[in-house]
Amino acid sequence: MSKALMAVLGIVGVGILAVVFIGIYVIGVSNGEARLRNAITAKQTDNTSEFDNMWKKIQQVAQVTEGQKNALLEIFTGYAEARGKAMEGGAGIAKWVKESCPNVDTKTFENLQNIIVGSRDRWTMNQKELIDLKREHDNIRTLFPGNIVCSILGRGEIKITVVTSERTDHAFKTGKDDNVQVFQK
Repeated sequence: MSKALMAVLGIVGVGILAVVFIGIYVIGVSNGEARLRNAITAKQTDNTSEFDNMWKKIQQVAQVTEGQKNALLEIFTGYAEARGKAMEGGAGIAKWVKESCPNVDTKTFENLQNIIVGSRDRWTMNQKELIDLKREHDNIRTLFPGNIVCSILGRGEIKITVVTSERTDHAFKTGKDDNVQVFQK
């Protein structure tokens, strides 16, 4: 075999190896981008479900506390009415001094607070995970040489929804959040 033929076969072999390696790289980038795209879509759906679950839990537990409040109101009103009737007889003052009102159980309110804090923290963590998945996807899509592969394959940016509030939007637009009142007057 001549040296020229060996050189040509060597160049063709290196070319074939280069094409194989490039093909493997393109497949790897494409699969990595697709995995992240699927994870982001799934996380967005999970966030929707988590948000819905959070508000349902808070609303339902709040309804329990509303029911307890109404029951306590009836009890206290009953005591007050009974006390008023007993006082009409004149000797009711002695009974009134000895009378004790029922203790108010605040465990349900504490439970509601724990549900609110826990659910909001879990929701925030899900939002952070979604943002981090988008960051990873953006890195694959925008950093060289993955950006070339994603561009050729037509893989664009994924839009995510981050749920915030008007107050947060205003604070970031103005750069200020001076309202420190927990309870509005």
